[in-house]
Formats: sequence, C-alpha cells, structure tokens
Amino acid sequence: MKEMLQKLSPDLVIEQTLMQSVKSIGGLTHGRGMGDSQRTQWLLSRPACADMNSAMQHVTGNDNATICQHAESSQSRLKRDDKDMRSLLNYLLSRNPFAGDETLRSISTGAMADQPVNSDRAKEVGHTILMSTRNAAVKDYTFKKKDQVVTMGVKVSAKVDGETLQVDPQLLFQRLVTVANGLSDDLDLPSVFKYELSCTPAALIHQVY
Repeated sequence: MKEMLQKLSPDLVIEQTLMQSVKSIGGLTHGRGMGDSQRTQWLLSRPACADMNSAMQHVTGNDNATICQHAESSQSRLKRDDKDMRSLLNYLLSRNPFAGDETLRSISTGAMADQPVNSDRAKEVGHTILMSTRNAAVKDYTFKKKDQVVTMGVKVSAKVDGETLQVDPQLLFQRLVTVANGLSDDLDLPSVFKYELSCTPAALIHQVY
C-alpha cells in the first residue's frame, strides 16, 4: 500500500518518534530521570502506549494512514523553516562569500587570512604528505611541520628580545581597552561598545572588510 510522504530518512523517523516521546510530557526528560530502572520501565511501556495511541487516532478519525499529517508540512514547521531560511539569506547578503576578493577570509568576523594559512588547499596538502611517505619505512618517517595545514585559528606569534611569543588577538584587545580606560578620561566606553565587536577587532584586521 502506497501512501503519501511515507519515505522518511531513518534519522528523521527517530527524531519524530523516539526523541519526541523522550522529550515530551511523560518522557524521560520530564521528571522521570534517566536511571536504568526508569529507562527500562519507560521502554517496556512503549508497546502498550502505541496500541492506546493507535486506538485513539482511529476513534477520533486522525489515523495517519488516511490523513496526510507529515510533520514537515505543518504550518508551524513551514513558518519556522521560512524564518530560518530568511535569517541565513540575510546573513549571507551582509557577508557575501562570493565577492570578487580572492583572499581567504572568515565570513563571520571578516578577518583576512595571513599568507601561511592554507586550509583551503587541505586536499592538496594531504596529497603532498601522502606522496612523501612513498617508499619510506614507518619507523623512519617523520611528519614535517611545514607540510601541515595551517588554519586561521593559529595564534599569531611575534619575536620580543629574541623570544617567540604567542599573541592572542582577543586578549590583546581586552588589555588595550583596559589600559585606554585607565589612562584617558575622554574615552567613553558605552559609546565604544555600542558597535558590534568581532572575535578579531576590526582595527587589527589589515584589509577593510
């Protein structure tokens, strides 16, 4: 027997049946607890609850076999999907990832990647590493740091008196604000923080975003 909208992915079926039962009133997350005895009692009661639920649907005429009740087609789900779609669209419109600028940058913060960053060429880097292992014994081969993928999350380093120090942009920004607030009477912090702040302050980004 073929019915409308019967082909659902396994994860969607689990989400709309088992997980919905666990999280709804009477489920394990509403006062019953998650101990072994509670889980066993709840699971063993599922067949009886399913029979009762099926009988109630048949009596009220809301049997899923005769009425299209796909959860994804409900008005609330459609409104939520439309809201999420518009939020994503507005986010991408204000941070166009398809701009003509070919430099690698973060969509969320606008931070530009430095020259060593090569995470966009991860496949190429991985292939180079694999080729370098050919005809090499496992015990003798060592991976070189210069051949690894460098991401934008790597902290910036600077040399001070011959010593290499790791620079955390977020911590640096916090310290600059603290020092400026203590040294200058003209600094109005409320007016400064009314603007949106990113993980990497715009003043520390080399190129304009």
